[in-house]
Amino acid sequence: MYNSEAIHKAKYKIKLLLSNNMSLDDIFGQPISFTMLMGIAGISIASYYDRLTSLSLSSFGISIALLSLLTFFSILNLNRMKYEMVDIMAVISGLTLFIARLRLLYSSLFYFIPLVILSIFYLIIAYRVLRSLKQVSFKYHLLGVAITLLSIELRSYLPILSFIFVCIGIVMYLMVTSLLLKRILKEKNVIKLIDGSIWIQMGLPALISFAISPFSKVVSLVFWYLALIFLPLVILASLIKLISIEISIRQFHPSLWSVIFPQAVLSTATLNIVRVRFIALPILYEISISVLFSALSLFLLFLSIAVFSITS
Repeated sequence: MYNSEAIHKAKYKIKLLLSNNMSLDDIFGQPISFTMLMGIAGISIASYYDRLTSLSLSSFGISIALLSLLTFFSILNLNRMKYEMVDIMAVISGLTLFIARLRLLYSSLFYFIPLVILSIFYLIIAYRVLRSLKQVSFKYHLLGVAITLLSIELRSYLPILSFIFVCIGIVMYLMVTSLLLKRILKEKNVIKLIDGSIWIQMGLPALISFAISPFSKVVSLVFWYLALIFLPLVILASLIKLISIEISIRQFHPSLWSVIFPQAVLSTATLNIVRVRFIALPILYEISISVLFSALSLFLLFLSIAVFSITS
């Protein structure tokens, strides 16, 4: 029996090693791959607000290159894509963040047109996702992320619509969280639910805090505190997952990119709390910088893993 278990484990590890070889299509040619763009664009925006000009411009340059790669391989891989409908929310979120960074570089009314198109696209996809909703995972928080990002970018054009969108983002967050809690309570193997997208459970409240701040300071603080509460929980869950599955840190999985954006937006939300004088504590600025560089370090690490996955 012992030999049988040893053989089974050996076969499993060989399978993992073989699956580690990935193509450029696997890394850049899927809708969920746009979480990569979300991460680096989020870092660029956070470093802009932190007045780290060199980092902001260099990460913006990387985001331009990534957007080109993602667009090229997505078109090339159009007929071979395997994705869930909710993965499209990563595309909407990535493009919205890219527009957000462009607006920081050069403000123009022109951006209103693509934002409206993305908003309409969001409503269509969200309807299709919710209509066929049977079982949720943590990546379903992308429903809340996309609409909240659109809320932030539409604020200067249509404040009322911006408020409606951020309210929808809050509803989406509460709905997905309650459905996840229900599934976790029924699930025998909770570990299998955990992947990189669990970080969005922390990142979305931080994003809502930033988005709702012009409308309500109290609600903004509540969601920022909620993000801080979830931060150690998602770190712990990620460590448990890493230890329990016994795989090499060199293995690439698309959900890894979902770890980056939540940290970048937490950095921005924390700086926003300081900037609008919700809480006047100098240490919050240091926390904001630390989280930002954590996001940058992980982005570079995951990029190295992705390169290794292609070349090995």
